[in-house]
Amino acid sequence: MSLKVTLFGGTGQGKTTFTLALLYQMAAGIDGFRIEAHDTDTATKYLNPWRDFVIGRKWPAPTMGRREDTFSLLFNNEFVTEFQWVDYQGGAINIPTDESDEAAQLHADIQESNAVIIVADAFTIATRPRIEAEMLTSSTYIFNLLNNYKFKESARDVGLGNGITVALVLTKADILPDEFKVNNYQKLFDQARDVFRGVVSFVEEQRAHTSSLRPWLYPAAMIPVSVAGEGNASVVDPGAGYELATVSLNSPPEPINIHYPFLYAIGNELDRSALYMEEQEEELEARLSKLNRNVLNRILRGRTIKELHAERQSVAEKLGELEPKIRAVTSVANKKMRSMIPS
Repeated sequence: MSLKVTLFGGTGQGKTTFTLALLYQMAAGIDGFRIEAHDTDTATKYLNPWRDFVIGRKWPAPTMGRREDTFSLLFNNEFVTEFQWVDYQGGAINIPTDESDEAAQLHADIQESNAVIIVADAFTIATRPRIEAEMLTSSTYIFNLLNNYKFKESARDVGLGNGITVALVLTKADILPDEFKVNNYQKLFDQARDVFRGVVSFVEEQRAHTSSLRPWLYPAAMIPVSVAGEGNASVVDPGAGYELATVSLNSPPEPINIHYPFLYAIGNELDRSALYMEEQEEELEARLSKLNRNVLNRILRGRTIKELHAERQSVAEKLGELEPKIRAVTSVANKKMRSMIPS
């Protein structure tokens, strides 16, 4: 069994630094969880720029292109699941598929993904006018992408196989103005919901239906995170126009909340998939046939639709064995994450 988690967001939102901190923490182990890369060189490629960040106090270069790596998640040294981690540079989300192979691949990855982790700059959300924050975080582009490849399909079919887990990571929380930190970041959450209101409104609408299955289709939550840690970074220039804030790392980083959105994404998707175990994907071929040909080719990757269907059925049959481990994952993450749906 293998899950796919795709991480994306606008340019300069903190994706690369968040990824490096997450994989560093998870490789070493935290709260009983750890990950193992299937290729030893993979871990080295992530750990080297993290070392330069910690020792040299140098922010890592942005992600270029697309990266896909395979890991195993373990809890107390027991295997939980294999997963593919897909990471994109920010610009990919703003380009039409007919102008970029990378953009077409991103669309295919979203269609195939079990969970998405959206990275957005909390400082931008807190300090810029809403319309500027929407453009800089690419929130409208993100909703458009999810709407085309996940939301519309699920709106037509209530089946559990159509949903997706959404985790919104609000980076750079340590440099927020104090008014956004009080009351457990309530003002930040309110503004984040407003900036990402397309996603919030859709999920809220689905949960308003009476079906007991609806909440399982779209687990959606957010959390403020910090790679630097409280008091270890300072704002040199708040930024204006296209320029985001310039931040200086003054002390060694002490990451906060970095691993929770990842565990939330994996755990809730495993939980939802376990419920889906006995449900058939009878309309899989019909749904896929409606996709853009470039996107469909990247989803299939040389397989036939029938082979893809068989793979997903095999995965579903194995999920029942994972129930205790699934609960271990979700119980940790769900306590920390804040629902994207206002209470």
